[in-house]
Amino acid sequence: MKKISSLQSLGLLALGTLALPSAEASDRPNVLFISIDDMRNTIGAYGDPIAITPNMDRLAREGRLFRSHYVQQPSCAPSRTSMLTGRRPDEIGVTNHATHFRDIHPDVVTLPQIFKLEGYQSVGIGKIFHYGRGYYDGISWTVSVYDNNYGVDGHYVLPENQAGGKAAAFERVDVPDTAYLDGRYTDLAVDFLRKFRQERAPFFLAVGYHKPHLPFNAPKRYWDLYDREAFYPIEQPDRPVDAPDIAFHNSNELRGYSDIPESGPVPREMAMELRHGYYACVSYIDAQVGILLDTLDQLRLRRNTIVVLWSDHGFHLGEQAFWGKSSNFELDARSPLIISVPGMDTAGAATDAFVESLDLYPTLIDLAGIEERTALSGRSLRPLLEDPAAEWGRTAFTQFGRPYRAAIGAREPLSHMGYSVRVPGWRFTAWLNVHTGEFEFPELYSLQDTHIESVNLAGRTEHAPIEAELMEKIRAYSQTGKSRLLE
Repeated sequence: MKKISSLQSLGLLALGTLALPSAEASDRPNVLFISIDDMRNTIGAYGDPIAITPNMDRLAREGRLFRSHYVQQPSCAPSRTSMLTGRRPDEIGVTNHATHFRDIHPDVVTLPQIFKLEGYQSVGIGKIFHYGRGYYDGISWTVSVYDNNYGVDGHYVLPENQAGGKAAAFERVDVPDTAYLDGRYTDLAVDFLRKFRQERAPFFLAVGYHKPHLPFNAPKRYWDLYDREAFYPIEQPDRPVDAPDIAFHNSNELRGYSDIPESGPVPREMAMELRHGYYACVSYIDAQVGILLDTLDQLRLRRNTIVVLWSDHGFHLGEQAFWGKSSNFELDARSPLIISVPGMDTAGAATDAFVESLDLYPTLIDLAGIEERTALSGRSLRPLLEDPAAEWGRTAFTQFGRPYRAAIGAREPLSHMGYSVRVPGWRFTAWLNVHTGEFEFPELYSLQDTHIESVNLAGRTEHAPIEAELMEKIRAYSQTGKSRLLE
């Protein structure tokens, strides 16, 4: 873990129109930003019948739960870069894990950076930006505490898994929360909150948890919360009918672990264990969230602190015949978003409005009374925070490229960029051939009564009008940064 610089105590300014009962009129709110890695909507408040998440449920009761929140690209680096810069992947130029946004846009002002420039203590703990090549982005923070030693010192506990890199796909060990990095991050975040309270320093504190990202390692007591038989059978384990091969991958991320077969289906017993481990990790992180919320209450900081809980994308757990993220399907594109703002009149009411991760940057600076210093592509969610039924009227876009190795690490040339649009009742995806500039392999899925795509309806006469309408949306959206893709 690395400390970049020391804290500085700076002043407070005005919030805006959402009331802060305990704050002076000239004060700005603090921000606690909780980032969770690879978490789909496995939260009780989202209707998951298995998930044991009392603390996230509590936050949902005290804030606004966004039922239809979509990320811009379901992969760690592009998703986080897009959210933290407020620009779409093609706009910021980051559509894989190998490209650093400052290599293309060195002067962009990130979300934590703008709070720092406005006099906040901007502190990042854990995984906020992506790993590698300085992705912690020291210029964004007053202090950054970051671990990049994958495979040892907190990612695994068992000695046989500590040789470095990927080992077993899960651990179930009777250890305290702090045996793994996420528990340590919580302890450190609590220390910072106490320091902020003592110094009366306005803060933007981002806490980035690793789990439930693979490997599914969590203390045994979180595994013990669940009945293993609850994780089988898998809902819709087969590919959608008539879906093109380009829409899928070989569960590449999971295949790299030592106890997972290199090809073919994951055996039933292993699938149950993996799903069990994922939920155990979710409950482990829920406990960390609870500690943070309790600390805010104990320090009397909650009454002047905006709390955001966000995940960079969803995750497949064997549905649609694969594991992991890195697709344009609903299970990967949709993720949790909960925002709690002091003084909300309608706390606890969820909204069905279609929102994007891009909207977080303009939302938080709007609530803090901060003017934009960089071009932003999202818009403030303030209307939905004030009224969950407010008129919103917008679609949500997601994208992901192929082949898989191009989209993840730029280890192969990109052949196609898949662009996907979500509107009420439908998801449509089309794949831009970066060599010809033509769209190929259209996918149209009805999501009227389901959250998992089952049949590709593209090309069917009865659905031609909606397919044409959504194709036009894709064409317009893909113009953003398109020239760079076609170079």
